[in-house]
Order: sequence, then C-alpha cells, then structure tokens
Amino acid sequence: MKFSLYLSDYEIEKVFSSLRWIFLIISFILFYVPPFAESLAFNKDTFPILFLFGIVYMAIAQLALAKVKDSHGKFNLLTKCGIVFDYIAFFWLMTLTGGMKSPIFPIAYLLVMHATIYWRTKGAVISSSAVTAGYAIFFYSFNEANFTNSVYFYMNLIFVWIIGLFGSMIVLRERAHLREKEVIKGLLNHDYLTGLYNHRCFQENIRHCSESDESYTLILADIDGFKEINDSFGHTIGDEVLQRLGIVFNELLPKYGGKAYRYGGEEFAFILSKNLEDLTGFFKELFHSLNHVYYSQQNEPVTMSLGAVTGEQNESVEMVITNADRLLYTAKGNGKNCAVLENGTVYTNNEIEKKETLCI
Repeated sequence: MKFSLYLSDYEIEKVFSSLRWIFLIISFILFYVPPFAESLAFNKDTFPILFLFGIVYMAIAQLALAKVKDSHGKFNLLTKCGIVFDYIAFFWLMTLTGGMKSPIFPIAYLLVMHATIYWRTKGAVISSSAVTAGYAIFFYSFNEANFTNSVYFYMNLIFVWIIGLFGSMIVLRERAHLREKEVIKGLLNHDYLTGLYNHRCFQENIRHCSESDESYTLILADIDGFKEINDSFGHTIGDEVLQRLGIVFNELLPKYGGKAYRYGGEEFAFILSKNLEDLTGFFKELFHSLNHVYYSQQNEPVTMSLGAVTGEQNESVEMVITNADRLLYTAKGNGKNCAVLENGTVYTNNEIEKKETLCI
C-alpha cells in the first residue's frame, strides 16, 4: 500500500480525536504517576473534574465522528465543538501546570494548526487571537510581568502567530492544488461536449465491474440517423442534440444506480448495477425522455437503438461489449427506436406514433 500524508478533513479529525486520548493519558501520567508526579508537583485540585469532563466529551465525540462523514452537515459542528473543547482543556491545564511557564504550552501550536486546516486564514487569525488573549491573562493577572517572563510571553506569541499565518498560507496553497487536481481529473474522465463520462473512464469502470463479485448490465446506445441530422441541420444542431442527451442521461442513470458514458461519436454506453429483468422502468423513462429531445422546427424527436447484456464476474470485457454491440445492430435491423435485450425481450418506443401513453 502506498504511504501518503494527504488526508481528507474527515481523516484529519479522526487523527485529532486520537491525539486527544493520547494527551489525556499523558496528562494523567504527569499528574499521578511517579516519578513525574513528584518531580513536577502540578496542582491537582480540579484535575479530576477536567479528566472526567474530557472522557465524557471525547467518548461522545468519538461516537458522533463514527456516524458522520466529511460531507455531512453535522461534521462542521463537530469540528467546531472539538476546537472549543481543546481550548477549554488547554487553558485549564495551563492553570494547573504552571501558568505562563507551563511545559504544555507547545500544544497551542497544534491547536492553531487544527483551526487553520479547516478555516484557513480566518481560522489562523481567530485561533491565534484566542491563544494570545488567554496567554495574556496569565501574564497580566497572575503578577508574572517581569523581564524574564516578558521574553517568554512575547517569544511564544510570536511563534504562535508565525505558525498560524504560515500554516494558513500552506493550507491555501494545498486547497488550490487540490481544486486544480479535481479539475484535471474531471477533464480526464469527462467528455467536454456532453458532460458524460468519457471512453477512457468507461474502460476503467467496466473492467472494475468485471472483477467485482456481482453481475452488471451494459447497454450500448446509438442515435438513429445522426448523420442525416448533421447533414440536414448542421453540426451545431448535432452538438446541441448531444448536449441535451447528456443532460437526460446524467439525470436518469443515477436513479437506477448507473453511469452514462459517451462511447464515441453518437454512441453512448450505460453501466447499471441492476439485472436486465429489473430495467422495464428504466427503458420506459428513457424513451419518454428521448421523445422530448427535438432537433427541428417540426419538433421531430431523437430516437435511439439500444442493445443490453448482462456481464458476469471475470467474464471477458471484450466479449460483453461485442454482445451488446451485436444486439444494438439487431435493434437497428428491427426498425430502430427500440432496445433489444440479451434475454430476448424487446422494448419498442411507440409513444412517437401514438402520442399517448408509452407502450412497451
């Protein structure tokens, strides 16, 4: 497995969740386990309350994190609560471990980076300001404002702000790089004209399907008389037809657990997870949608011929495509405007002639 330090926001939050448990254990050791407890002699007065508060919050947060994903609306609330908890626990521990000269102050750098990762420059400024305000309270309220402490105070805050601002610059650059990467990936996998997945993506996905444990359905589709449309009305109209079909397929295929691809020219491919026997509704809705894609002032609708087969696990991809292509040309030979399935079923679009309910 390739090692990578690139993590999504959700994965980063899982890392911080684990770090909270680690810091909780380390804190317990520093307060109660010899020789640390005797040497450091931290104030234990309210530590049991903080320790119990940490366990309760972190257990609840861990369960909540397991149930949400980074795209979920509750994820943002969870991260905000986590950062607020971190600051409360941090300043509480600072109070118990020496105030301004507390050895746990470097944790502040981690808190600033945590907020910066999610909220970039705004997070860096808010988190650095919060650390500055809290640290200033220790400096001015507990009579620690002498020359030595002033050096500690200003040096620590300088590094807090440097880490926050440089961290935001790094995060901004990383996010910009990620957006560029997603754009390039989209260009590599999508057809520019139709917005559908392209032939390259089709080959990758169908080979993935053939290696999976479940069967799948492959449908090859071809626009009837597309050359005549281009010759009679021009390639601009032909491109508009392809664009409108891309919209139709992108809306229809996800309803049936499938994806649509521009196979090449006026040919399209659909890969669905459903069996052929379960696709009656799909073909009915497909034909109905096609009957509202017009290419002339006389409202002549686009028609398509389709061939559909079932692909089994480890079955040759080339053979599956060949069988679907053969059925597609069978549909062409049967008068076009229909779908021929591997099991012998033929779905014919009669709505054009009758202008009534679709009969299949």
